[in-house]
Amino acid sequence: MKKLTRREFIITTGVATTLAAAGCERHDPSKAAVAALAPKEHDIPRLVPTVCEMCEVRCGLLAYVEGGKLFKLEGNYNHSHSLGRICARGSAAINLLYDPNRLKYPMKRTADGKFERISWEQAFYEIAQKLAAIRARFGPQALAWVRKPGLADDWDRQFMRAFGSPNIFSTTSIGRASRDTACRYTLGWVPIFDYANSRYIMLFGRNTAESMIPCDAKALMDAKAAGAHIVAVDPRLTNTAAQAHDWVPIKPGTDGALLLAMMNVIVNENLYDAGFVNRNVLGFDRLKSAVQDYTPWWAASITDVPAETTTRLARQFAAARPACGVDIGWHGAWGGLYGNSVQTARAALALNALVGNYGVKGGMVMPAFPKLGDFRMPPASFMAANRVDGAGGPSFPLVSPVDGMAQMLPQLILSDKPYPIKAMIVNHANPAMSLPNTSQALEALKKLDLLIVIDVQPSETTELAHYILPESTFLERYDPIAISNRLVPEIALRQPVVEPLYDTRPSHEMISDLGRAMGLGKSFVVTVDQMIQAHLRPSSMTAEEMKTVGVWQSVSDDVYSRCEFRTPSGQIEVYCEAFKAAGFDPLPTYDQPFVSSNTHDFRLLTGKDALHTGTSTQNNALLHSLSEENFLWLNPDRAYRLGVREDEWIWVKSNTGEVRIKVKLTECIHPEAVFMTHGFGHSTRQQSLAYEKGAHDGLLVADHVEPIGGGAALAENIVTIRRAV
Repeated sequence: MKKLTRREFIITTGVATTLAAAGCERHDPSKAAVAALAPKEHDIPRLVPTVCEMCEVRCGLLAYVEGGKLFKLEGNYNHSHSLGRICARGSAAINLLYDPNRLKYPMKRTADGKFERISWEQAFYEIAQKLAAIRARFGPQALAWVRKPGLADDWDRQFMRAFGSPNIFSTTSIGRASRDTACRYTLGWVPIFDYANSRYIMLFGRNTAESMIPCDAKALMDAKAAGAHIVAVDPRLTNTAAQAHDWVPIKPGTDGALLLAMMNVIVNENLYDAGFVNRNVLGFDRLKSAVQDYTPWWAASITDVPAETTTRLARQFAAARPACGVDIGWHGAWGGLYGNSVQTARAALALNALVGNYGVKGGMVMPAFPKLGDFRMPPASFMAANRVDGAGGPSFPLVSPVDGMAQMLPQLILSDKPYPIKAMIVNHANPAMSLPNTSQALEALKKLDLLIVIDVQPSETTELAHYILPESTFLERYDPIAISNRLVPEIALRQPVVEPLYDTRPSHEMISDLGRAMGLGKSFVVTVDQMIQAHLRPSSMTAEEMKTVGVWQSVSDDVYSRCEFRTPSGQIEVYCEAFKAAGFDPLPTYDQPFVSSNTHDFRLLTGKDALHTGTSTQNNALLHSLSEENFLWLNPDRAYRLGVREDEWIWVKSNTGEVRIKVKLTECIHPEAVFMTHGFGHSTRQQSLAYEKGAHDGLLVADHVEPIGGGAALAENIVTIRRAV
């Protein structure tokens, strides 16, 4: 495929990407696309503000529309996430809107396995009848719901409450569950790192330069320009690590040991903020005693980080207090990669507490939530059954029952234990490809009596569905108010920039219609317009005014003066009674990862591609032209012993499957690990561009469960490599 000039890309999108903010290369779409989308000289475009949905960050957008057609998207300068910038994925939303392979109308699977078009009325009637039959025979708990978190989540949850099933799942366990659990029980909230004003920034596996948040990439580079010292602790030399002053190539899964050893130095050399600790930290004396065993020399034998390096980092970090911090990001060492990720995250939160960086400029800031008008869904049915995965129950008492553990669903469906799951509704997710142990996930989905999929585009999951309900793209619909809860209390309106192109509907409308078809109408009397108007009341903005400006920011107190710890004690609970009651160590501790590699195998690391979101964007024409397949990163020394050469095809095998992939030899990865990006290797021909491009990591990843927070422990897999001859 033709690679295009940087200038052509700028003409088409009018935006800078996250990678550009991090100093990375950018490629471009065709000249034909430029000519087709650009307005004529006499045209005056209409500018429509809205909110992006190409990932979960929800940046503010400005859409240029002329003659009812969208021809350009750019970042909204008034929105705190975008600041006038959007990433390549945001720019590529125009390709999603005009994708000829989009889902265009409701469909049902016929007896011969093909799909036929049906009306919305027929779809709701037939689905309602089949769900009612399943509920009558197996109980309401036989329905599971899998969703990607979105602005209209209230409707997903309301349907399950009204139906009577507790089994609603999000994709959180595949990403940030471990971090969220640690923060919930240690602080009571997830902190925001004030990069721009920090003097010392430590990133443990956080690849900010290729992350989903343009404002974070900009803030990190601004901090560096202002003199901040950046340390990247990561088995890979990522684009972020390349911008850092120190790259610490730690042994995968051992980050907690390094953090505990840093605390050992800071405590024993009296480098901590005694005043802050005395006022705000519960359990410091116990922590001080516990870290005596975690010396830098102890950590060196585990992490491959020299004791001298650990000592230097600890002293530098403490010297910069309080304008310093360990970033407690989405993924990285504690998002959900390892079996010890929750305790690693707790160690990071405790280290931040020692330097007194909570609620201060350049440190960890409490999210600034805007005040919304009160508006609630009507009361719904009582759920008698326990969750099928045990989240929040005796087996997993600290796991969020709101999100559950989606990676457990396939084995639960196949075993019919503790009770049968016979039907599933999937909203804007692709469990046939996004869940670990893909072969098992496919087997489970095929076993269901009823699979209903709500989505914008075809996927491996829609291919297995009994009914497909096509959603309007975010550029064609209203959604509830988007909240920005970073350093600015802010709300934004997602609104249609063009009329729907096909016979599609917003998910909240179709869920309400399905509820009414099931006789649950009393639970679905709320419209999205009512919710928007109610939420706007404290802002003094009307819905019509929001349609014009798109963004509203509240005048609030200084964010650096707001710091309250929403824990039972009202303090930072480095000693946590809830952990003790659940049978876990109440102090941050170091546990070995689930698995370890040997001289003949490797730990598999997986992660995101800066140009893609999960499994949902590889078929986007623009993004495909920029990144069409993945590669396996392999250290050259290990490759030499295996006889593997650059750009050669190899087989990678784990306990759950095997994939064929090209190899990329690089010294930018720890010798004990290999790495591949997630989302490639699509198996449905409906994804015509992405079909069989690259390899699918889910075939190699087991369905682990991290015991404290329920994370998927995606990096706890050992693989072997052989040449594909």
